[in-house]
Amino acid sequence: MIQLPKHILQRRIFTEKSYSKVTNGSLTALENMDLLSKDEQSIDVGAAAGIMSTFFAKKTKHVHAYEPSPSFAETEKLKQKFNNVTTYNLAVSNFEGKETFFIDDRRLSQNGFLNPGWGKPVEVNVVKLDNQKHSNIGLIKIDTEGTELDVIKGADTLIKSTHPTLMVEIWDQNTPDPGLYFKHLNSLGYKMYWYWTVKKKIMHCATVDDCVRDVRNKEYPSDADFIFVHESRLADDYTTRLISPVTI
Repeated sequence: MIQLPKHILQRRIFTEKSYSKVTNGSLTALENMDLLSKDEQSIDVGAAAGIMSTFFAKKTKHVHAYEPSPSFAETEKLKQKFNNVTTYNLAVSNFEGKETFFIDDRRLSQNGFLNPGWGKPVEVNVVKLDNQKHSNIGLIKIDTEGTELDVIKGADTLIKSTHPTLMVEIWDQNTPDPGLYFKHLNSLGYKMYWYWTVKKKIMHCATVDDCVRDVRNKEYPSDADFIFVHESRLADDYTTRLISPVTI
């Protein structure tokens, strides 16, 4: 694995401040939409320092955290804090094998199969979620810097069998055609939402075009995270819910 300077590694560590900031975003929406269950397991693809996995460990039965970058050293620390976390030093996509993966050696934030322009190439082991023998999955969170749809397609069988809620980063700067994401998940029976942090409101984009418009909003009110709820899990009109602060 590539060796990075300490000051770069320190950019992606768990802190209470960063944890509090993250929980005020889409995680607030997940909890207020009642989409997290202690009876179901969760998967965190692109776990990094384990900030979101920390929340999932408190709110779900078990967390499977995947991270192929040097941030895995932080991901591993989750097992010291929780007995319901399994960590995997693996990349996730729609194929299995070894592949070139680019490490962002400036900020350690844009690690992925797509070279940000300055990434350092390393070889990583890659798996498909469909081949990982996961079961009873209620939530899959995916943040892979532009290849989230590949992760989804590599989990289509799992998704079709358990209809988990999906929390997916879709950012126009590394997703040239975000409509492909929404078309694919809409075809699988998913409804599409995002959380407006400033207004503390859950938003519903009813059509693929509406969702693409929201992705491309240069103010980024969605913070690039979109929540997909399968029609079998829908409860009511989430957009009318009063938002309560999450318990962290």
